[in-house]
Amino acid sequence: MSERAVTFGSHGGLVGVVCEPNAGTQPGAPAVLLFNVGLNHRVGPGRLNVDLARSVARSGYASLRFDLSGLGDSEPRDDARSDAERSVVDLREAMDFLQRRSGTDAFVIVGLCSGVDGTHAATLSDPRVKGAVFIDGYAYPTPGYHVLRRARKARGYLDPSYWPRWIKWKARRIRGLSPDVDVETGAPEPIFDRTYPPLEVFRAELKVLLSRHVKMFFLYTVDAWFFNHRSQFLPMIGRRALPDDIEVEYWTDADHVFRTVPARRRLVRRLTDWMEASFPLADAEEAPRRSAS
Repeated sequence: MSERAVTFGSHGGLVGVVCEPNAGTQPGAPAVLLFNVGLNHRVGPGRLNVDLARSVARSGYASLRFDLSGLGDSEPRDDARSDAERSVVDLREAMDFLQRRSGTDAFVIVGLCSGVDGTHAATLSDPRVKGAVFIDGYAYPTPGYHVLRRARKARGYLDPSYWPRWIKWKARRIRGLSPDVDVETGAPEPIFDRTYPPLEVFRAELKVLLSRHVKMFFLYTVDAWFFNHRSQFLPMIGRRALPDDIEVEYWTDADHVFRTVPARRRLVRRLTDWMEASFPLADAEEAPRRSAS
C-alpha cells in the first residue's frame, strides 16, 4: 500500500492521509472515509483509523483519514455554520477531493460516537455514499431495553461497591451539585450530551437509505447509550426482520473506544470483512491481513 499526506477543501485547510492499494483502485470500488472521534486526532482511539485504513487497503480499497475543520491539523472554517453542518461539508469535500484524485464516485463512511451524527447526515444527503458504519450510534429504548436494564440494576444492588457510589451521588444531589460519577457504573459523567433525532424521524430516514440500497453496519458496544441487547434493534426500527442491507452486532466485550488491543483488532477484521462482503472486488492484494491488523 502507499500513503500520502494531503491538504484539500474549499478553504485549503483540511489535512489527511490517503491510503491506497499498491495495485491502485479498481473502477467502482468505494473509498473509505475515516475522521475524528470526538476531539481526538484523525488517527482514532488507539490508532484505530490507521489500522483500519491499512487493512482495507490490503483488500483493495482506498481510504482517506482526515481531521475535520478546527480539529487536529485541519484549519477552522471562517463561517457561521454549526459543528454538525461543518462536518457534513467536510465529508462532502473529502468525497470531492477523492473523486477528482482517482475518479471514484462511491464512498463508505465510518462514524463512531459523535462521528455518527456527521456520518448519518452525509449519508442521507449525498447519493455518492454507498455504505455507512455506525458504531455506538443512534439508539432508542424499547420495552425489552427497560426490562433488561431493571434486571441488571437489581443485580447491581448486590454489589458492595454500588452503595458507596449511591451515597456519594445522593449527597451531591442534595447539595445541588452535579454528580461526578454514574451511580450504576461508577464511570465519570459524560462531559457532553448528544441529541438524537426523534425516533419517527430516524425510522423515516432509515427508510430513505434502504430505498437507495445503502449498505449499513450498526455496531453497539457495552457502553452504548440506550442499547443493551442485539434484538433491541428490530423493535427499535419497527420491523419484524432485518433488511438485507443492514447488519447489526452487539459486543459485550468491547468498550466505547475499543481500549484493548484484542477489541481493536477484532473491529478492524470485522469491518474489513464487511467491506469485502458488501462491496466485492474482482481482485485484492494477497497479504496476511489478519495477522497484520
